Amino acid sequence: MNLNRLAVFLTVLCAGLSLHAQSQGGVSDAWTLETVNANARLVADWMTAHPKRHSQLDWTYGAFYAGIAALGLSDPALPYLDQIRDLGRKSAWKPLTRTYHADDHCIGQSWLEVAAFDNNPTYAAGLKLTYDYILANPHKGPLDFTKKDNQKRWSWCDALFMSPTVLVKIYGLTGDARYLDFMDREYKATTDYLYSKDDHFFFRDSRYFDKQTKNGRHVYWCRGNGWVFGSLPIILRDLPADRPSRAFYLALYKEMAASIKKAQHADGAWRPSLRDLDDPDMQEMSGTSFFTYGLLWGINNGVLDRADYLPCVQKAWKAICRNINSEGRLGWVQPIGDRPVASYTADDHEVYAVGAYLCAAMELRKLIVADAHPARKAVEIVNPLALYRSAETVTLDWARLGMQAAKVRVFDVRNSAVLPHQLFDSDGDGTPDQLLFKTYALAHQSRTFWVLESDTLPAAPVEATCFSRHVPERMDDAAWENDRMAFRLYGPKVSEPAPAGEGLVSSGIDVWCKKTRRPVINDWYASGKYHDDRGEGLDYYKVGPGRGCGGLGIFNGGTWHASGNWVTHKTLATGPVRTVFELTYAPWACGEGVSVRETRRVSLDAGSHFTRIESRLSVTGSAALQAGPGLDISAGRQHNGALAAQPDQGWLANFEPAHPKHGSLETALVIPDKGTLATDPLDNLYLLRTPAADKPLVWYAGAAWSGAGDFVSADSWTAHVSAFAASLRAPLTVTVK
Repeated sequence: MNLNRLAVFLTVLCAGLSLHAQSQGGVSDAWTLETVNANARLVADWMTAHPKRHSQLDWTYGAFYAGIAALGLSDPALPYLDQIRDLGRKSAWKPLTRTYHADDHCIGQSWLEVAAFDNNPTYAAGLKLTYDYILANPHKGPLDFTKKDNQKRWSWCDALFMSPTVLVKIYGLTGDARYLDFMDREYKATTDYLYSKDDHFFFRDSRYFDKQTKNGRHVYWCRGNGWVFGSLPIILRDLPADRPSRAFYLALYKEMAASIKKAQHADGAWRPSLRDLDDPDMQEMSGTSFFTYGLLWGINNGVLDRADYLPCVQKAWKAICRNINSEGRLGWVQPIGDRPVASYTADDHEVYAVGAYLCAAMELRKLIVADAHPARKAVEIVNPLALYRSAETVTLDWARLGMQAAKVRVFDVRNSAVLPHQLFDSDGDGTPDQLLFKTYALAHQSRTFWVLESDTLPAAPVEATCFSRHVPERMDDAAWENDRMAFRLYGPKVSEPAPAGEGLVSSGIDVWCKKTRRPVINDWYASGKYHDDRGEGLDYYKVGPGRGCGGLGIFNGGTWHASGNWVTHKTLATGPVRTVFELTYAPWACGEGVSVRETRRVSLDAGSHFTRIESRLSVTGSAALQAGPGLDISAGRQHNGALAAQPDQGWLANFEPAHPKHGSLETALVIPDKGTLATDPLDNLYLLRTPAADKPLVWYAGAAWSGAGDFVSADSWTAHVSAFAASLRAPLTVTVK
């Protein structure tokens, strides 16, 4: 036996011994939420604590962070999403520098998931620039892997996981169909070139068309096909239901699933070579994990027959769990390469395998929850618009659900997460009549949520993220906040002359800027230091007698009139989804013997930058009044910023001048229909309508702050305001089954 043959023999022998030893250990493969959650965190934490030397922006970590995003979205209170945010900040949310290369796009999957969850377009800006350049200058060279610049297109099958999945997410955030058009065209081109219509697997690249295994079969690489198969659920999950190309991706998925099932080894794992299980006869966990993820998605979404495919998934899950050691290391992973090899053991691990495993674990969560709660109600929401809706509150009829309040849970199927919910008494009769939960919706997206009763599924946090109260200790402020911003209106005490008050007579709305997502009102009032930024934000907005951000104005014959401070306050609700309170304003003169009295209901929902204000006006006297919210754009109070006005679409947006220390504050007004512009002597700009006697006057006062990192340019703020106005005119459709 020569030395080369001896080396091969010893490698195979050691691998076999290691396989036997590892198969006796592993972590529990029990299909329970507790076990799946614990194992997923164990594996994620071990890999995080033992980083590879690759750039954390490269393709290997792109797959890892895709799994970290899935794990983090399942429970945002855990630290995993912060791993992605920290990486993004360190890299200024810019991918690596090879513009066309799919390897450098892959990190975008996790960034765009968190961008949608956080409602922060900053995370997507660098990736959007990259793809906008590609779309404007598409590479048209051959897919032949031996030709120069071939990797400026998706000339190797793994690329189908790295780049198309990012494009579908950019579409979700922008609604720009050009990204999907490019994705469809290039995905189909690669499929036409590399996909075997006979075997229903992909060649890794053109160099493998004529290569054969030792037993004379085509070489179909497990991991490469795993990456392709893993891309399809990600694309199909967010691709619009009426997109013609859905049929192509679904057909490809079903064909591959059938071949993948046939290629599974009896021990549950897949081998490096899918058509020749003896070359080599070694389990490979990155491909196995991606296949398991993809098959679970098909079962969960009714694409695959459960009876046919569940046994396959169960065997695969056992195989994966056998190869996770007690510390959380997932072994038997083929190292970086481009073909089936035998040069790895139970000790070999990689970040991309962990990413695939985490995606599979989160998909398994959904199956476990579904099986444990057969009586669940399915709530489907459909976004009719080609725009991203960052903060939508879904309202359900509580009585029709017929559930026990203590046991009810809302489960986000896409993100495998239990969501905060709130029971709300909308009519004030002392009994809850609505169930509220907050979500977001990508462009033309359909999403499903389950409402169910459970004794075992942990409830979501119920902290009053949306909070409001009367603040008598600060001269009767009425303050309210959510996880984005805080606001206040001035009450009776502050209108009194000093020293009891400040002599401030104003119904303008003040804005407080927040960096933190936690409630701050009580702490800031207790400290009395809210005009200084101590790391959480501050109040530096100037209101005075102006309208601030959304104060009401009444116009009679072209003359402006405003109320004084509010006189009574009543809190109606605080909670994780919505806060509501009610104010009354004493009658005020509006000229020609006319007076107006107002009762106002103010509400703010989680995640939203817009406070909803519903005003019921009681008018004494006869006059053709116009009424509406005002926005302070005065230079004297430093509000004269980049103003955008679309009264026919019912909105105003203002990106204020940058403060030397604090950045720019952004304000906006939105009304449900079109309005008329008007100004007053104090340089407030209004959106006016004629109030109806039998209907409340409704408007939305919006604010954001560049210091929080959400909207750092006038264009991004204006786009958000425009999208919010459009969403009011075309609400989500909600169906309960």
